[in-house]
Amino acid sequence: MLVADHEANRRRVEEGLEPVITAANKACVECHTTDSPALVMEWEHSRHAQYGVGCYDCHVAEEGEPDAWKHEGEFISALVTPKDCARCHVREYEEFAHSHHASAGEILASLDNVLAEKVAGLPDNNADAINGCWQCHGAIVKFAKAEDGSILRTGKENKPVLDPESWPNSGIGRLNPDGSRGSCHACHSRHAFEVKLSRSPENCGKCHLGPDHPQMEVYNESKHGIAFHANRERMNLDKEGDWVLGKDYSAAPTC
Repeated sequence: MLVADHEANRRRVEEGLEPVITAANKACVECHTTDSPALVMEWEHSRHAQYGVGCYDCHVAEEGEPDAWKHEGEFISALVTPKDCARCHVREYEEFAHSHHASAGEILASLDNVLAEKVAGLPDNNADAINGCWQCHGAIVKFAKAEDGSILRTGKENKPVLDPESWPNSGIGRLNPDGSRGSCHACHSRHAFEVKLSRSPENCGKCHLGPDHPQMEVYNESKHGIAFHANRERMNLDKEGDWVLGKDYSAAPTC
């Protein structure tokens, strides 16, 4: 039954049919089509939508989790962590958890981070670190505190308030409340999850650039980078599944 359902969904993707909106996600889509239509449009063009994976599947939370609140009768969280993605992407989660990227948040204990917070930053906030190191390396996701030291919650849904110095944050080594490290959408973006985006050198270049780590500048000026930009249409960036140089594309190597 599961195999048959998977193959049926695969045919929907290949034939470019409409998004599959399951019962669990129907209310989310209907409401957010009015409240945040661009977000829904991005999701509708995603592989997730075509396989029936929707808002609730990724944003579901357990009662009692610090980032959870009851929204329209269901416990959800705005914060989606690698552990959440691991419910489906087990192998990818394990690979990432053992990667150098996952440890990027360890810079928070380094002298470089102290310099960003204290020396280059403003005396009353961490603006320089937030827009510098933390933007790519990640930060500890924290919650705003009430006067009694508990998590500050607001509104009729008792929604937890995330500390604006630590959120939004899509740093690849982000330290999450559930104990996981990282942020999948550092490379995969949100809601559309386009494979061609994550395969594009520019995606890596949003962090790997500048005087301390000029990999993007080096790549763009190299024969490899020049060949890529001249032949992007031959790179087969949209290919589903494995994407192997010499088999699926040949015009240029990428990151």
